[in-house]
This record gives sequence, structure tokens and C-alpha cells, in this order.
Amino acid sequence: MLSTHHSGLTLRIAGVALWFCGASSMMAQSLKLPDAPGKEATQKVCGACHGAELMIGRQETRETWGAIVDDMIQRGATGTDDEFFQVVDYLATNFSKTSPAIKINVNKATAKDLETALRLPTKQAAAIVHQREEKGDFKSIEDLQKVPGIDAAKIAANKNRLAF
Repeated sequence: MLSTHHSGLTLRIAGVALWFCGASSMMAQSLKLPDAPGKEATQKVCGACHGAELMIGRQETRETWGAIVDDMIQRGATGTDDEFFQVVDYLATNFSKTSPAIKINVNKATAKDLETALRLPTKQAAAIVHQREEKGDFKSIEDLQKVPGIDAAKIAANKNRLAF
């Protein structure tokens, strides 16, 4: 975990962002980080390389988020000790199994956002967007579960994360 006494911390910080950089920093975001203490530090430290989609789909413990941030530090992420502690607190508070569900509007989200936030296979997320474009907005979870090729049980398991 993060150490408040680590003298080489600032030297290791630049590589942290590399862990997340591969995916989607340039992607248009319909997923947004929740407003809460630590959001600014999280955007500063993590946001240079990646967006909210890499966090929103995850539900990790404080220990796991700490390990992820430690790994980012090992890879060279930049920030102060205080900012790194704020990031871990923010992630553990907002992206764990006990945190309030982050809603995703199925009538506005991109296929990639649906895939990430609901942990759907690419084809199913694309099918939701295709159905929405062809037939119009979804009104209920039942409408969403009728999308051809969709895993209705997976949709039901994510019902608390859905907004219409």
C-alpha cells in the first residue's frame, strides 16, 4: 500500500498513468465521475491518460484500489502523497461493492460505455445501441431485456445501475 514515508514516491509517479493509458483517453465520455471529495485529485492524477470508463465498471476493495494506485506509482504516475491517498479514498468510496450504484442512462450511453459500466460483451452493448436507434428510447428494464441477443439475467443483475 501507499507509504507516507516513501522518499522515492515522486520519482516513481510518472509511470502510473501508463497502466491505464492503453484504452481510452481520447474517447468521448458519457460516463462521468461522481462528485465527491477526492474527485479533483483523481481527475488530475488519473485523468491525463484515461477516462471514467476504466473506474466505473469496477467494484474493488480499498486494498485492491490501493494496490492499483501503487502499481500506477511504480509505472510513473505523477502526484503528491496526499493526492494519491485522496485517489485511493475516492475510488474506494465510490467504486466498491458497498458504494452507491453509478447510474448509466441506456438511452444516451455509447456502446463502449454500456459495455464497461454494465460489464456486457461488445456485441450485446452494440445490440442495445442498435435497438435504441431503430426503435427509440427504452422505457423500462423489460424493454431492454427484449433486445435480441441480450443476456436478460445480466441486465436484471445491473438494474440498480440503469437509468431511462
